[in-house]
Amino acid sequence: MNDDLPIQYEPGKKQRRVGWGAFSISVLIHGIFLLLAVFYFISWIDKPNEPVPNFIPGGGGGGNKGETANKVKTRARAMATPTHRPVIASTGAATFSLPESSTQVMDVGMPSALSSAGEGGGGGGGKGGGLGTGVGTGTGPGSGPGVGKGFIDTTPFGSRDQVAGAMPGRFYDFKQTRDAKPVKDYDVANYDHFGSRIIKIQDSNYRATAFRKFFESPDTLYLTQIAIPLSDAGTAPQFFNVADKVKPSGWLIHYRGEVVCNRDITFRFVGTGDDYLGVFVKGRCRLVAAWPGVRSHVIGDWEPAEPIADSGPTPLAGGPVTKGDWIKIRKGEKVQLDIGIGECPGGKVGFVLMVEEKGVEYRTMANGQPILPLFTTETISEQTKERVKKDFSNWEFEWENVPVFPVSQESRMGGDLFR
Repeated sequence: MNDDLPIQYEPGKKQRRVGWGAFSISVLIHGIFLLLAVFYFISWIDKPNEPVPNFIPGGGGGGNKGETANKVKTRARAMATPTHRPVIASTGAATFSLPESSTQVMDVGMPSALSSAGEGGGGGGGKGGGLGTGVGTGTGPGSGPGVGKGFIDTTPFGSRDQVAGAMPGRFYDFKQTRDAKPVKDYDVANYDHFGSRIIKIQDSNYRATAFRKFFESPDTLYLTQIAIPLSDAGTAPQFFNVADKVKPSGWLIHYRGEVVCNRDITFRFVGTGDDYLGVFVKGRCRLVAAWPGVRSHVIGDWEPAEPIADSGPTPLAGGPVTKGDWIKIRKGEKVQLDIGIGECPGGKVGFVLMVEEKGVEYRTMANGQPILPLFTTETISEQTKERVKKDFSNWEFEWENVPVFPVSQESRMGGDLFR
């Protein structure tokens, strides 16, 4: 056929459009499939993440409050290595048994072991265990400072941990020099050897320099009440961690602090000691209470305003109650207070220090003797009250009208005064 000839159309027949209808349908179908594919693809990309199991429950019901899996994982990584803060975190049962393990103060004056849960904050708002005044962490995401009092390691002579309001105290051995060499001419059976050293300390008004030549314990204990029942004299070196260096005789513990009262008060100290209890206020001797056989060796120039009766009611069997001088302290006045307790020949020790406020009508014993409160630097808790009642079952104390003498935290002890 000649390709150059024109195409011939038969007259009377309709011209035919080659394939246009089929092509349109094909395009439409493909368009629909394309739109469906695009819609499915977009839906697949934008599909929400499947919930991730949260094996770290939110503390205190707060939880993670619908956080995404990424946020939960991020917090979980942040919690993987918890940071522990040091717990800072002191008297006496007759057996002096210490707690199995030991931060305002709890009952520093008597042995005790308190623990309470700290509050954990953070995103979970959870509760966690807190030790001392340290850190409590919630089991859920987030952590916060604990508010529990925590555990305080106590001894009959004070807390091993510094606590607010307590009097710091140091242990001294008269039988050794400062560098732990034995004093050759010291005889524990000779009361003058003990008494002469006590008199020199009292004559110095308990100045720090008077303790320089004696062996000093490196540890400090912090005391709030003096209520130590008759017990073994070796407990003091033991609790100051010098039992391997000091024999249980010829020792003295010196407590010092600046006390501040929240009101004007006129009072006097009343106490008993086996073998020695001395109280100095503003550098002046206000009380010397001692065992009858030791009294003449340690009383020095101090003269009690009232006669000391060696018989009569006493919290320590055989230890007479001695009344001190009247003292006046004004509200907010800082007053230097020094208290010494010591043992001469060894054997048993015990100490009780009370206060009598002038003008207060106390209940009385059968013999007319007033029932007095303990000297304390903090509000006495129910736990302390129960322990004292148990340790001194033959004696009654006043528990309602109890003046408190908090100690300034700036107080320093022993060798610390020379640094």
